[in-house]
Amino acid sequence: MVNVATLFEVVVTGIGLGAVYALVAIGFSLIYKVTGVLNFAQGQLALLGAYLVVVLTTPLLIAVELPAAAAIVVTLIFGLLLGVVLERVIFRHFIGEPVLSVIIVTLALGGIITGGVRFLIGPQYRAYPDALRPDWSLPLPFGVDLSASFTLGVVLSLVVVIALMLFFRYTVIGSILRAGASDQQAAMVLGISIERTILLSWALSIAITSIGGLLFAMSAGGAGFTIEAVGILIFAAVVFGGLDSIPGAFLGSLVVGLIQQLGAYYAEPVIGAGVGQVLPMVFLLVVILVKPYGLFGTERIERL
Repeated sequence: MVNVATLFEVVVTGIGLGAVYALVAIGFSLIYKVTGVLNFAQGQLALLGAYLVVVLTTPLLIAVELPAAAAIVVTLIFGLLLGVVLERVIFRHFIGEPVLSVIIVTLALGGIITGGVRFLIGPQYRAYPDALRPDWSLPLPFGVDLSASFTLGVVLSLVVVIALMLFFRYTVIGSILRAGASDQQAAMVLGISIERTILLSWALSIAITSIGGLLFAMSAGGAGFTIEAVGILIFAAVVFGGLDSIPGAFLGSLVVGLIQQLGAYYAEPVIGAGVGQVLPMVFLLVVILVKPYGLFGTERIERL
């Protein structure tokens, strides 16, 4: 007999975890929607955002210790600037190149980020300051409390999804981004600067991903290299929702978080440890077999 209160707690925790995943997944989906790039360094970029907060709030590498709020703002600005730098220095040169070449570049970027963080900070888990480990929670029915980090994840991911949907639909820049994403050559003929649209998408993507990494670290009390594993779970989420669908990335992340928590609580005691991490991958395989373009992804049909 399943305990309703326990099931509700597992479901709520899974949704909260999925909402944190959603911020990283939205960044992934935004890049693919505008540029067609599958960024397999997404997990490492989230890791970088999480560890940057450690650097800014502790005397680990620099003598200045910023307040938590200032560190979050700096992390967001750093994500925007890093997106600009990566697009200008690296990815601009791969416009029109084979997909495999770009994928290899993103894998190399992920390795560079991981190696750089390990070299500068070390492989150890780094605790966040008390200000980034809030002890409040959101009370829910059945005596269940949703932690602060997961509550913030739900709120922020909803805000980001709605803001991006409104941005793409009702703003001039958003319309330009949609035009560039639909047909880059036609957009260039109409005088649209494809380089600027790609630059903006990279900047927004990495900024959103950095905040996702920060919230994921907050849920664990600090930054650790386990954040890297988020990357493959994010891929499962965006494939389910549709690679180029931002609402789909949000929904897919919630589903992945839910499957992971249900598997961890109900399947691991029966089957063994690690099943919670495996089930989203099984889910990904089933989705690809049944619906290759995801729930909301754009189907691309090529005729010979």
